[in-house]
Amino acid sequence: MPRFKTSQLKSKTYQWDLPPGSHVWLYLRHSPGDNQTIYSQVSEMHKWCLSNEWIIDREFIDEAQEGSKEERQLFQEMIALSRQQPRLTDGIVIWSFSRFARDQLDAQFYKADLRKRGFVVLSKVDDIPNNDVAPIIEAVVDWKNQRFLEDLSVDVKRGHTFLVEQGFWPVAKPPIGYTLEKVEIGMRPNGTIRYGNRLIKDETVADRVALAWKMKMEQNASYLDIYHATHLYSVPTHYDCLFKNMLYIGVFVFRGKRYPENWEDGGHFVEPYITLQDFELVQENRRKRSITEVAPRTLASRYLLSGLLQCGICAQNGKHVSLVGGSGGLRAPEYFYYRCGTKIRERGSACNLARKPCWRIDEAVIRIVKQTVLTPEYVQAELERASQILNHSQSDMQNQYDELFLKVERQRKEVEHLIGLITKKGMTATLERLYDQANQGLSDSETRLAVVRATYREVDQAYILREVKYASLFP
Repeated sequence: MPRFKTSQLKSKTYQWDLPPGSHVWLYLRHSPGDNQTIYSQVSEMHKWCLSNEWIIDREFIDEAQEGSKEERQLFQEMIALSRQQPRLTDGIVIWSFSRFARDQLDAQFYKADLRKRGFVVLSKVDDIPNNDVAPIIEAVVDWKNQRFLEDLSVDVKRGHTFLVEQGFWPVAKPPIGYTLEKVEIGMRPNGTIRYGNRLIKDETVADRVALAWKMKMEQNASYLDIYHATHLYSVPTHYDCLFKNMLYIGVFVFRGKRYPENWEDGGHFVEPYITLQDFELVQENRRKRSITEVAPRTLASRYLLSGLLQCGICAQNGKHVSLVGGSGGLRAPEYFYYRCGTKIRERGSACNLARKPCWRIDEAVIRIVKQTVLTPEYVQAELERASQILNHSQSDMQNQYDELFLKVERQRKEVEHLIGLITKKGMTATLERLYDQANQGLSDSETRLAVVRATYREVDQAYILREVKYASLFP
């Protein structure tokens, strides 16, 4: 490549500014939290673009979205539009690179992809010079943004652990049966009062919570029966969270450790509903009700309908795309969902179907199967159809058995006749050959006859078992 072209390419690659009159997109984001607001960013960005004489073509705003996640709807929509040809705008301006992405690899990947396509990516807050040192400074900024997130995570975990050690509840929402009581625990650096939350029994539902534990402990009642008696949750399956939570015996399990530390000596984090012995009895009752037989499909996948469901939105566009199972990962290991395959592969706005919880779809399908398939009328019709097929099979087998039986008798007489000839005239080459052929044919026919006889007996036995099972199902 000629030298002047290489120089032009470098100057284009290291361009960190936009001339007046350029068209730009705004990307703005703020993190979840009551104290977070996007309006100040919008106002300042408009002033900045006006002062630089840039023309704003479009705004992409992700509200209450974490920067550590790349699966932000408006962010992915912006990335998808940036890949269209010809290029739709000149540059993308953001409040700071921490708003663009907190993860260092994600930030560098997406910025490099945009710049390779000819976009200029600028930050208002981060002072990045337009020279050869710019990539180095920007890489340091990306590292600092990720480091801030990691340090923040460590600080938050340390703060939560300190609260738990003091007997305070570390998160906002209490479990069913308890409510929060604010307690003054000190002063903040700005002079305001700092409060902690202690768990106390919620008297509005305490009786129903106690009833749920009593029904499970004394009767080993099903979740459905307990749901109808207490209505603590919106669906019966959520009672599984209640009966495996040690908080109801006064022990709080936080980050793999049990609080208070003297719980084995009778210490309580909160006023319990049941004793430790009662809790162990409930766990034993839960194991008795657990399903011992697992469906073959479940052995290969924890998602009951994975690969069997199809995306309705993609179907409207003429695409047949399956829903694929996924989980919440380390953040929510017990959360499982179905997601459109198109959205996984192409991201962005290729499909706007939201994630669907597995339990909701699985329960709906199972309920429909019970209502439409596993009914006495349907089972009776299927048994009658099976009986007709079985009777037809029995008739065919009887005819086949009779034909083979006659053939065996005929071949046996032929072998006996050849044995008589050999006895009278002695063994000759011709008689030996005929005897071997007849004897082999008789052996093959007897084997086939034995197989048909055994199959006939199995079919007849299966017919009897079906009738007995049918009679036991619908007396």
